[in-house]
Order: sequence, then structure tokens, then C-alpha cells
Amino acid sequence: MERNYTFTGDFSPEAVAAVFSIEIILALIANGVVLVISIHQRKSWKESSTIFFTSLILAHLLMLLVIPFSITSLAAGEWIIGSTDEEKEGSCGFTAYITYCSVYNTYVTLSLISIDRFLFIVKPHLHKRFMSPRVALVLVIIVWIVTAVLLSSGFIDGSGLTYQYIDNIGGCYVGITSPIASIFRSSSASIILSIILITSVWTFCFTRKFINNQSMIVGESVYATKKKRLFGIFGSMLLVYGMCFIPATFLQSFLTIIDAPDKLIVSSLVLFLLGIILSPVVQSYFRPEINRIIVDVICHKMMHTPTPTDPNTSNNLA
Repeated sequence: MERNYTFTGDFSPEAVAAVFSIEIILALIANGVVLVISIHQRKSWKESSTIFFTSLILAHLLMLLVIPFSITSLAAGEWIIGSTDEEKEGSCGFTAYITYCSVYNTYVTLSLISIDRFLFIVKPHLHKRFMSPRVALVLVIIVWIVTAVLLSSGFIDGSGLTYQYIDNIGGCYVGITSPIASIFRSSSASIILSIILITSVWTFCFTRKFINNQSMIVGESVYATKKKRLFGIFGSMLLVYGMCFIPATFLQSFLTIIDAPDKLIVSSLVLFLLGIILSPVVQSYFRPEINRIIVDVICHKMMHTPTPTDPNTSNNLA
């Protein structure tokens, strides 16, 4: 049966494609810089937080690899990846699968970061005993493998999931075809968000005492430094993820029972991509090993670039 791969939404696909393009460029720069610096900072790999944050960056980059397909679809007004209906169905399904995997890896990794941060601050002895870099790496690998396997059910008929072209959105995303799958997706999203919220709020309550009394004991870490304000450590991440990820999560969880306007859905997607941009920016500010490189290597060099009017430059030229 021939499927419809033509855009039918009530918004300007060209404008949305332009916004997506700008966001992708900024996201690639932000995530790429943080990833490259993380790879070169070998000492930071002794911390579990580096493993989790790197997994988050990789999840972002995975999504950025397939978003250009949706941009091309929006700009053309139809899904053009493939010459036949079978080829279009295959490329569309692959794009939706990778997108869905990256989204779930992002959410689960955020919950792992919240748990890791909670243990480090509230239960430091347990964190030191159990949350080693090796354990963090094993958890990340398990998350990626389980996510890839579970979401591959979208290619099986009757599983309740389906990867398809959404004509009113102009891209390929996941669809729910059974109440059980809808309940599972809503429940899993609620559990992940609850873990993030509960551990973050609990940690927030202990943070002031931690910063004042324990930061000198545990030494430098992504979570421990007196120079960071209380709101800065937790407020920024909660604000970014709450503002950018929750709208898309809410709409995706309830699209089977509510009829959301196309513009509202697209706006949530724009916010989600904005979160992918802001997430590494927040990391680069609050992770000492990232912040140090950016400030010392980039900013200081730019500020001390010799100019023709600089006396030292004149002497060198002479």
C-alpha cells in the first residue's frame, strides 16, 4: 500500500527547516567542542561524571546525524530520501528509530547523572564505593544496548510502535498503535522524569551544607566547588531541561489522546533542539576541566592577541 509522504501541516516548512538548520549548526559546535576537550582531558576520565556526560553528548550527536533528513523533507515539502515507496519507508523508519534511540538515551542518561550527583553529594561514601568509572561505563553500555534492542520493536508488526512519516509535522517519528504501548511510553517517561526531579530536589536540599563543609574534603569535581553558586549548580540544568525537554515529552506521551496543534508540536521540537545546544553549554561552565580549557586557552588567547599598536609587538617587529 502506497503511503503519503507529502507535507500537510499548517505552518511554514521552509521557516522551520531554517530554524532547525541554525540549531543543528550551533548544537554541533557546542557538543563537538565539549566532546573534543573531554577526550583530551584524560585525568577527568577517572570520574564517573565524565562517563555520563560524554554519553549525553554522544546521544545528542546521534540525533544531529539524522535531523538533516527532516530538514530536507521540510524544505522539499515531502520525504524525498528514496526513489520508491519501499526505500522511503526504510529511510524514514531508520531516521525515526535513531531519533527515538537518542531521545531515550538522553533521558536515561540524565537520570543516571542525577543519581550520580545525588550519591556524590548526599551519600559520598556510597558513591566512592560503588560509582567507579568502570561501573559508570558498564551502566552506559547497558543503557545504549537495551534502548537499541527495545526500540527495534518498532520494526515488528503488532508491537504497538511504528516508525512512520507524520505528514502534518513533515518528518519521520515514532507512532503509537496500541494502548499498551502508549501506557508503557508514558510510564517510562514519568519514571525517568520522577527520578530526575526527586534526586535533584533532594540533592538541592543538601547542597548548601555540602558546599560549605565538604567541598574541601572531597576535592575538585564537577559537583564540588565553592566558587559555584547554589542556583548555578542545579538551577541552570533544571531550567534548561525543564524548559526544553518537558514540553516535547508531554506532547509525545499524550498525542494518542489529545489533538495538539501542529505549531505547538513543532515548537516543542524546536525547544528540544535548543536543549541539545544549551546542555553542553551548561556542562562547559560547570565542569572544571572543560571550563578551564575554554577560559585559559581560548578566551585568554583572544584577549592577549598582539596588535600593531601593542608596544611588545612593535619591539618584536623592530
